[in-house]
Amino acid sequence: MDNTIYSESNVGKRLSRLKKSEIMELSYAGGYVPLVGTIKIGREKDNDILIGDNLASRHHAIIQKIKDSYFIKDLNSTNGTFVNNSVVPKEKYIKLQKGDVIKIGRTEIVIQ
Repeated sequence: MDNTIYSESNVGKRLSRLKKSEIMELSYAGGYVPLVGTIKIGREKDNDILIGDNLASRHHAIIQKIKDSYFIKDLNSTNGTFVNNSVVPKEKYIKLQKGDVIKIGRTEIVIQ
């Protein structure tokens, strides 16, 4: 199964070298998104993950890869971002691990 939208991209070439077990994914709304680079989350259409939840801000949070780890940062959202029911402090990065549950509004996103 191809994990990229555009297989000729540099991201696609790098993903093809990884073993499936090495790629972390975001699971939400019955779908999966490979966790690579930077992922923007919110209600606005320019986000990578679009959340149709009135409790989510237009630009709610961002997940970034820093070295070999992934971190989430709340982007001064109105209702906050939660990881495993703990609030993510405004403008601070929190390290993510497999099994973590991100909650934005009523939407849950699981790291797998």
